[in-house]
Amino acid sequence: MKTITTKCLNGILKIGDLVIATPDDDYGCLIGRVMQINLLGTPEHEAETDNETDDVHVNFLEYDYSKKRIKEIEAICSELYREKRSFDEYPLDDVIMSPNCLIRITDIGDNQIKTLLHSGYNAACYCYSILSGMVDRIKPEDETITQHIFDVTETALTLAGFEVMDGDRYSFIVRHGSSDTDYEIKINELA
Repeated sequence: MKTITTKCLNGILKIGDLVIATPDDDYGCLIGRVMQINLLGTPEHEAETDNETDDVHVNFLEYDYSKKRIKEIEAICSELYREKRSFDEYPLDDVIMSPNCLIRITDIGDNQIKTLLHSGYNAACYCYSILSGMVDRIKPEDETITQHIFDVTETALTLAGFEVMDGDRYSFIVRHGSSDTDYEIKINELA
């Protein structure tokens, strides 16, 4: 029997692998186990989604998150599902993900997993350490370099308590909550 695999951000992904969702995804920095992979074009894929990538079913309830992280996840899911519920009421046991939003972490140790489960900040820092090593793979003519810089910066500022107010492809505006002061952040390529 052939093993079904797909390509995630940092390699080949198979059923049973441990993954973390990228910080800019709706389920950013959640940790889970791959339960099923439905390849694009298969009847299983077509019956479930209209996604233009393979579908990866992930159980984000595989591990126990810290109390702090559970509160963070409840806030994220409240916004995502547009209703406030307790952590146990959100359907996180079978989330269909794009492989482009997943980082394979099967080979990390138990202590590192505990650190990632403790807070979104720890998990985001870990993701960015992996993603930063991949920047060299982006082609210079792609706008993805600028977008990657925006994604990293926006997520870091959000985790630090800033609110992203507005933006375009060259800049964005953030607000510092306690001082109610706005800042514009620009990204320009230097010659």
